[in-house]
Formats: sequence, C-alpha cells, structure tokens
Amino acid sequence: MATITSASCTDDVVSLTLDDATGLVAGEHVHVYGTGYSKLDGHHNLVSVDLGTDVVTYNVNNQDDIAAFTPASAILTSQVTWIDTDDAAEFLGETPTGADLTWLESCVDAANEFAWHRREAAGYHDSPLYVPNGSVRLGTMLMAGALYRERGSIDSYQSFQDLPITGPVGSMGQIMRLLGIGRMAVG
Repeated sequence: MATITSASCTDDVVSLTLDDATGLVAGEHVHVYGTGYSKLDGHHNLVSVDLGTDVVTYNVNNQDDIAAFTPASAILTSQVTWIDTDDAAEFLGETPTGADLTWLESCVDAANEFAWHRREAAGYHDSPLYVPNGSVRLGTMLMAGALYRERGSIDSYQSFQDLPITGPVGSMGQIMRLLGIGRMAVG
C-alpha cells in the first residue's frame, strides 16, 4: 500500500506521485482510493512506474485535465491477480451471470488477497501478478469457490440439514497445504 502525495491528469493519462513505489511494476493491476475523482479512483493497470521519482501512470477515458493536487487521504494498493473468474467458474462447474457474477468477482478478489497475504506471512516472497505454481493456483481457486458457495450462510458452507456437515469444497486445511502455509518457506 502506498500513500498518494500528488495526482494529476493530462490527455487521459493519470500521474500519481507516491510516498514509495518500490515493488510496483508496469502492467500491474492496482486499486486507487480517495482521490476525490471517480475516474481516477478504482481499478487500473499501471502503464509506467518510475522508481526514481516514485511516479506511476495509468490511462483513463474521457477525463478532463486535472492540474496537480494533493489528495487529502488517497492510497494505491496492488491487486493480486493469481486467479480470475474463469478459474473460479472452472472449479464451480458453471459460469455465473448477473448478480452471481458480481459476487464471484468479489470472492475471487478476496481469495487472491487472502492467499497472497497468508503466503507473505508464512515467509514467501511472491509476485502479486503471477501465481507461483499449480498448487497455489488450485488452493486459491478452492478458496474462491468456498467463499462463493458460502453466500447466504452465517459462517460456513450453507447446508439445509439439522446437523452441521463439512462443506463439499476443500477444507481450510487442504487450502493451507496447497498454499504452502504451515511449513517453512524455501528460498
């Protein structure tokens, strides 16, 4: 996460000066919050990253030019893109539409963030852009599927039985094993 210290837009190119751009790369998908401009905020793909000046750029459409300004409390965060909705739909065996697709997108975002942060806490140094291996990809897909199927339940996989049952998707133990959590990171 980086604090945005200055922002501007010229010819539909947004330039953000950050407190620290270390670790960001061109092509990375990021979230921008709190600039005060709806087209500047949101999900964007970085076009350039200058680590010397801590300036990143991305494109927007049909935005009037905005002179450089200092946002009150704007931030930029990387979005982990290990799996997408197609991966989660592959696991589910169906392709949701409408509000269900919106829910699936939220579950995929949450699973990506969960998996990346848990692996980071376990000592791994993964790129947010590229899934490290097939088992981590599968663990992230299982997590997204579990979250999607828990919709409407209180705290676990939804069931219509009187007695609690284990959900038919991967258990947290299986997900953690696939993510490589619970064992030492190998450098």
